[in-house]
Amino acid sequence: MSWIFTVIIVITPAFGFTSCDSFLINNRRLRHLQAKQEGSTHNWNHEPFDFSSRIGWDNFYKEGNPSDNEQSLEKLEYEWHSHMPHSVIVDAIAPTIDAASKYYNTAAADNQLPSILLVGTGNSALPRILHDAFDTPVRVTCLDYSPVCVEMIRSMYADLCPNMDFVLGDATRLKETLNSDKYDVIVDKGLLDALMCGEGFDSDLEKLMVGIDEVLTRREWGMSILVCFQLSKSNREFLIELADRGTSHNPNLFWDFDIPVEGSENGRATFNMARRCALDEKNRIINVDHMITDWK
Repeated sequence: MSWIFTVIIVITPAFGFTSCDSFLINNRRLRHLQAKQEGSTHNWNHEPFDFSSRIGWDNFYKEGNPSDNEQSLEKLEYEWHSHMPHSVIVDAIAPTIDAASKYYNTAAADNQLPSILLVGTGNSALPRILHDAFDTPVRVTCLDYSPVCVEMIRSMYADLCPNMDFVLGDATRLKETLNSDKYDVIVDKGLLDALMCGEGFDSDLEKLMVGIDEVLTRREWGMSILVCFQLSKSNREFLIELADRGTSHNPNLFWDFDIPVEGSENGRATFNMARRCALDEKNRIINVDHMITDWK
């Protein structure tokens, strides 16, 4: 008697359910442990949903913040990639804030403040932390496409943070949404992960990164921070390709991926940073002082 065995091989897409499922589960596990240590409970304990859906996010914020339930600010705040210390972001962008502040204080800049844009800000504590983190005042803009989220964080931070703006808009259409405003720092903490859960995410990824390039200051101190799950080699190469379009008047973005972060070993996120620079044919940074006067 002979036997015939059938082997079925299931190939999981690189950014299919497993990756998106972990986007919530990993953070939920960390927050549960944190709450247990603090002796408190949080409402942000939800089953995975379609992270690329605005309706899904609207429901997430509605369910976590019942209108008839007064909650403390700490319980309203929720951190994706909560193992990544906020202090790491503060320290990374401090030189940019300092350089921008010195320039605005000496130039005819109409009392302009160093500016920080958070794309897909969610209800993180990061906006208020950045608002108060530096010796000089900064302007923080919180952008999210969920109207429930925007109204929620407005109620949380508007009175506490006078230099904070709240914008309802699509991060894949930044230039149009922000009226071509320029920012000294742009921070993405978890948005790219959510975009990758949608079909055709490569198109949204390109739109997001092109938009970041368009609204990030052209001055040499411009910086973009990306906190996300580890990027595949192809996605890192794609980001480099998008950023490698610099000229003397439209400088590159130079990426550093997977920067080591002390204290983040228990999580799966990576810390990535892109800086403005102009390169010569031998990939050496060249003088970009002309951008100080040429770009506003």
